[in-house]
Amino acid sequence: MKNKITNFVLYLHNMYNNSKIKYKLITIISIIMLICLLFTVVGFQFAFNMYDQQIYRKSSQVLIMSSKQIEDELTNIEELSFNILKDSVLQSHLTRTKEEISKYEQFQIESEIWEKLTSFIGNEKYIQSIYLYDQSGREYRAGSNHSKRIDKMKDVLIDKAVGGNGSNVWVSDAKTNNYIYSTRQIKAYKNLSLEFLATLIIEVNLDEIIKELPKVWDGHEGGIIISNRQGPFYREENIFNYEHLVYSTADSQGYFIQKVKGRSFFITYFQSPYSDWTYWNIIPFGSMFAKVTAMKYIVIFIFLLLYSGAIFLAVKFSRHITNPIENLVSSMKNVQQGDFNISETLKLHDYGEKDEVGILHHNFYTMIERINELIKENYEKQLLIKDTEFKALQSQINPHFLYNTLESINWLAKINKQQQISNMVESLGYLLRNAISIKEDVITLREEIEIVNHYVTIQKFRFEERLNFNLYIDEQVLDCKLPKLIIQPLVENSINYGLESMIECCHISVSAYKADGNIHLIVEDNGVGIDENQISKIIKGNVNSKGNGIGIKNIDSRIKLVFGEEYGVKIESTLNLGTKVIIVIPCETR
Repeated sequence: MKNKITNFVLYLHNMYNNSKIKYKLITIISIIMLICLLFTVVGFQFAFNMYDQQIYRKSSQVLIMSSKQIEDELTNIEELSFNILKDSVLQSHLTRTKEEISKYEQFQIESEIWEKLTSFIGNEKYIQSIYLYDQSGREYRAGSNHSKRIDKMKDVLIDKAVGGNGSNVWVSDAKTNNYIYSTRQIKAYKNLSLEFLATLIIEVNLDEIIKELPKVWDGHEGGIIISNRQGPFYREENIFNYEHLVYSTADSQGYFIQKVKGRSFFITYFQSPYSDWTYWNIIPFGSMFAKVTAMKYIVIFIFLLLYSGAIFLAVKFSRHITNPIENLVSSMKNVQQGDFNISETLKLHDYGEKDEVGILHHNFYTMIERINELIKENYEKQLLIKDTEFKALQSQINPHFLYNTLESINWLAKINKQQQISNMVESLGYLLRNAISIKEDVITLREEIEIVNHYVTIQKFRFEERLNFNLYIDEQVLDCKLPKLIIQPLVENSINYGLESMIECCHISVSAYKADGNIHLIVEDNGVGIDENQISKIIKGNVNSKGNGIGIKNIDSRIKLVFGEEYGVKIESTLNLGTKVIIVIPCETR
């Protein structure tokens, strides 16, 4: 793993070193901007954590205050239930219900109990209704209309009261629509008989109590949830998705952040010893951090704007530096390929500044002009030297004397009817005229083939049946131009290295055809062949040709000089099977 990381770092380092200056500048600015963004994000995160702590402290304080206020109200209701329990009028009437009384007396008792219960409700705005159930199951009620909730909860409430054995019991359930119930047994305290008289049930509207509590958050969402061991039994109306929240905690007080259906909630909780309830304060993150989130996006937008501006200025500034350098690099590549005629191009991109780049640009331009002058001077000197050497060579032999002598030999051979001698002399004269002539260095393929034919004519008189020569020339390439004496030396090599090393007949063929706009010239023999190492030496010019002939390296160089580096000579050979020399040049007729 460590080696992979090291290799990756080295790869990035090399990639950075090999990249252009403008990309390096953009990379450095991007790294600086990203570091600034990182510090900004860390600062934001630290601020958010501090903000979370502040909200937790505030919400915890409010939650504890709210729970205390709720429990104070419930304590008041407990005291009210105790006052009802010990009221002498109710004790008397409930005791009489156990006796045999008339319907009128029963009606009178019900009226007085209702009046008494109504007086107890008084200004208690949180009490929805008060119910009494005597030992016969008869119901006495004061407050709002008859509640179906009491009908459903009656048996449970009575059972809870029995379990309380005279003490107050709070009953809460999620099905009671935010209502809770205080229930207890009323027993006769006259003579301390503690005889069961009735079951007291007080229905309390918890919503009315909650509405009076201070709000932790001013948003439209969030609020308080109250739960017991069975789960939540009360929630404010503007809390959504409360059923998906987790209502289990390890501590008696704290906070956490929970995500429900793609939304995050900030939840503070407090476990109260009163009735074993837990109070939950739910605040949606969207409401709580609306301004903070907006500010975060504004900062990100400003960062992107600054980053784009910095990159724009970096690119513009880098172009001011790199464009002249890139033009200079392009010119250097042309010089590397041998093109020194770039002074006019450099003038078009003349960099007028006098800074380091301008000085480099000016010095390179001056250097190229000086190199051009030196090349021109050297070229003229080489031409003069070659011309002098060639004229010195020509002066050694008088061409007219040589031609006249050959004509005399040819005339004498014809008089004596020696046709072979006559043909040889004619071919030799043609070869000498073409070899010595300096009018043109580029001739047509037709003229080159004629030179080859005259050369082969002379060689056939020498080798007779041992030499089998064939021509396969496509007529459409006969007028194409090629450097003088590039096929004849190859035929000569086939004879020198192939025929002279063989006892049997040597087959030499010259073929020419056109393909893809190029001429393909092939000289092939069935000689002894050449091994790969020898071919490599021949191509590099490390092997001298027999006698004073023209080597393959010389032919290849002349072709490249005239037509370009993509053209030249290729050798294919197999030992004891033969050799094939392939020349590819463009088909040019002018």
